[in-house]
Amino acid sequence: MKKSLIVNKAGIIKANPNEVWKIITTPEYFDRWMLVPGKARNPFGLGSKIEWIDENDVVYLTGEVIEFIPARKLVISLEDKSWKIKVAKGTVTYEFHLTKINEGTKVEFYLGDLSIDPEGQSWFDSYNSSDEISAINKLIESRILD
Repeated sequence: MKKSLIVNKAGIIKANPNEVWKIITTPEYFDRWMLVPGKARNPFGLGSKIEWIDENDVVYLTGEVIEFIPARKLVISLEDKSWKIKVAKGTVTYEFHLTKINEGTKVEFYLGDLSIDPEGQSWFDSYNSSDEISAINKLIESRILD
Protein backbone atom coordinates (compact mmCIF):
# COMPACT_ATOMS: atom_id res chain seq x y z
CA MET A 1 0.00 0.00 0.00
CA LYS A 2 1.29 3.45 -0.93
CA LYS A 3 1.87 5.98 1.81
CA SER A 4 -0.49 8.93 1.86
CA LEU A 5 0.76 12.16 0.33
CA ILE A 6 -1.36 14.90 1.88
CA VAL A 7 -0.13 18.49 2.12
CA ASN A 8 -1.47 20.16 5.26
CA LYS A 9 -0.41 23.71 6.17
CA ALA A 10 -1.73 26.56 8.27
CA GLY A 11 -0.91 30.20 8.79
CA ILE A 12 -2.35 33.47 10.01
CA ILE A 13 -3.20 36.37 7.74
CA LYS A 14 -3.78 39.75 9.36
CA ALA A 15 -6.99 40.44 7.47
CA ASN A 16 -10.60 39.45 7.88
CA PRO A 17 -11.91 36.23 6.28
CA ASN A 18 -13.83 38.18 3.61
CA GLU A 19 -10.59 39.73 2.31
CA VAL A 20 -8.86 36.33 2.20
CA TRP A 21 -11.93 34.79 0.56
CA LYS A 22 -11.89 37.41 -2.19
CA ILE A 23 -8.30 36.51 -3.11
CA ILE A 24 -8.79 32.72 -3.15
CA THR A 25 -12.07 32.82 -5.10
CA THR A 26 -11.30 35.46 -7.75
CA PRO A 27 -9.83 33.77 -10.85
CA GLU A 28 -7.92 36.92 -11.88
CA TYR A 29 -5.77 36.54 -8.75
CA PHE A 30 -4.96 32.81 -9.19
CA ASP A 31 -1.69 33.41 -11.03
CA ARG A 32 -0.50 35.67 -8.21
CA TRP A 33 -0.76 33.13 -5.37
CA MET A 34 -1.23 29.58 -6.74
CA LEU A 35 1.93 27.48 -7.16
CA VAL A 36 0.48 26.24 -10.47
CA PRO A 37 -2.35 28.60 -11.48
CA GLY A 38 -5.59 27.16 -12.76
CA LYS A 39 -7.98 28.85 -15.18
CA ALA A 40 -11.60 29.50 -14.25
CA ARG A 41 -14.36 31.88 -15.20
CA ASN A 42 -16.31 34.34 -13.08
CA PRO A 43 -18.63 34.10 -11.35
CA PHE A 44 -16.73 31.56 -9.28
CA GLY A 45 -18.79 29.39 -6.93
CA LEU A 46 -20.25 25.98 -6.22
CA GLY A 47 -19.96 23.82 -9.34
CA SER A 48 -17.35 26.06 -11.01
CA LYS A 49 -14.82 24.26 -13.18
CA ILE A 50 -11.08 24.92 -13.09
CA GLU A 51 -8.53 23.72 -15.64
CA TRP A 52 -4.78 23.43 -15.38
CA ILE A 53 -3.17 23.68 -18.81
CA ASP A 54 0.36 22.61 -19.79
CA GLU A 55 2.85 24.47 -22.01
CA ASN A 56 1.34 22.76 -25.09
CA ASP A 57 -2.09 24.23 -24.24
CA VAL A 58 -3.42 20.80 -23.20
CA VAL A 59 -5.62 20.41 -20.12
CA TYR A 60 -3.95 17.91 -17.78
CA LEU A 61 -5.86 18.53 -14.54
CA THR A 62 -9.45 19.53 -13.92
CA GLY A 63 -11.19 20.67 -10.79
CA GLU A 64 -14.74 21.25 -9.66
CA VAL A 65 -15.79 23.36 -6.69
CA ILE A 66 -17.73 20.93 -4.47
CA GLU A 67 -17.93 23.05 -1.30
CA PHE A 68 -18.24 26.83 -1.28
CA ILE A 69 -19.06 28.42 2.06
CA PRO A 70 -18.24 32.13 1.72
CA ALA A 71 -15.42 33.35 3.97
CA ARG A 72 -15.14 29.86 5.51
CA LYS A 73 -14.48 26.91 3.22
CA LEU A 74 -13.47 26.19 -0.38
CA VAL A 75 -13.07 22.59 -1.59
CA ILE A 76 -12.07 21.74 -5.16
CA SER A 77 -12.25 18.10 -6.26
CA LEU A 78 -9.38 17.22 -8.61
CA GLU A 79 -8.96 14.75 -11.47
CA ASP A 80 -5.76 14.32 -13.48
CA LYS A 81 -5.50 12.67 -16.90
CA SER A 82 -2.41 10.74 -15.75
CA TRP A 83 -4.28 8.84 -13.04
CA LYS A 84 -4.66 5.18 -13.91
CA ILE A 85 -8.04 4.88 -12.19
CA LYS A 86 -11.06 7.15 -12.08
CA VAL A 87 -11.66 8.43 -8.57
CA ALA A 88 -14.91 9.49 -6.96
CA LYS A 89 -15.55 13.20 -6.67
CA GLY A 90 -13.99 14.49 -3.44
CA THR A 91 -11.30 11.78 -3.25
CA VAL A 92 -8.44 14.15 -4.13
CA THR A 93 -9.04 17.74 -3.05
CA TYR A 94 -7.51 21.21 -2.94
CA GLU A 95 -8.95 22.99 0.09
CA PHE A 96 -8.91 26.19 2.08
CA HIS A 97 -10.53 26.53 5.51
CA LEU A 98 -10.78 30.03 7.00
CA THR A 99 -11.40 30.79 10.68
CA LYS A 100 -11.78 34.29 12.12
CA ILE A 101 -9.42 34.84 15.05
CA ASN A 102 -8.34 37.91 17.04
CA GLU A 103 -5.22 38.37 14.88
CA GLY A 104 -7.15 38.12 11.60
CA THR A 105 -7.79 34.84 9.79
CA LYS A 106 -6.38 31.38 10.39
CA VAL A 107 -5.91 29.82 6.96
CA GLU A 108 -5.64 26.04 6.63
CA PHE A 109 -4.58 24.54 3.29
CA TYR A 110 -4.99 20.87 2.34
CA LEU A 111 -4.05 19.07 -0.87
CA GLY A 112 -4.28 15.35 -1.46
CA ASP A 113 -4.14 12.51 -1.32
CA LEU A 114 -1.55 12.81 -4.09
CA SER A 115 -0.39 9.18 -3.84
CA ILE A 116 -2.74 8.31 -6.73
CA ASP A 117 -0.64 10.44 -9.11
CA PRO A 118 2.37 8.85 -10.87
CA GLU A 119 4.28 12.04 -9.98
CA GLY A 120 2.64 12.33 -6.56
CA GLN A 121 5.85 12.56 -4.54
CA SER A 122 7.14 15.37 -6.75
CA TRP A 123 3.84 17.28 -6.47
CA PHE A 124 3.78 16.68 -2.71
CA ASP A 125 7.34 17.99 -2.32
CA SER A 126 6.62 21.06 -4.48
CA TYR A 127 3.44 22.00 -2.63
CA ASN A 128 4.93 21.20 0.76
CA SER A 129 7.73 23.69 0.12
CA SER A 130 5.54 26.34 -1.55
CA ASP A 131 3.84 29.07 0.44
CA GLU A 132 0.44 29.98 -0.94
CA ILE A 133 -0.64 31.42 2.41
CA SER A 134 2.18 33.99 2.40
CA ALA A 135 1.47 34.82 -1.24
CA ILE A 136 -2.18 35.50 -0.37
CA ASN A 137 -1.06 37.64 2.56
CA LYS A 138 1.27 39.67 0.30
CA LEU A 139 -1.59 40.38 -2.11
CA ILE A 140 -3.73 41.64 0.76
CA GLU A 141 -0.88 43.71 2.19
CA SER A 142 -0.26 45.30 -1.21
CA ARG A 143 -3.80 46.67 -1.02
CA ILE A 144 -4.88 44.85 -4.17
CA LEU A 145 -8.40 44.76 -2.74
CA ASP A 146 -8.82 48.54 -2.73
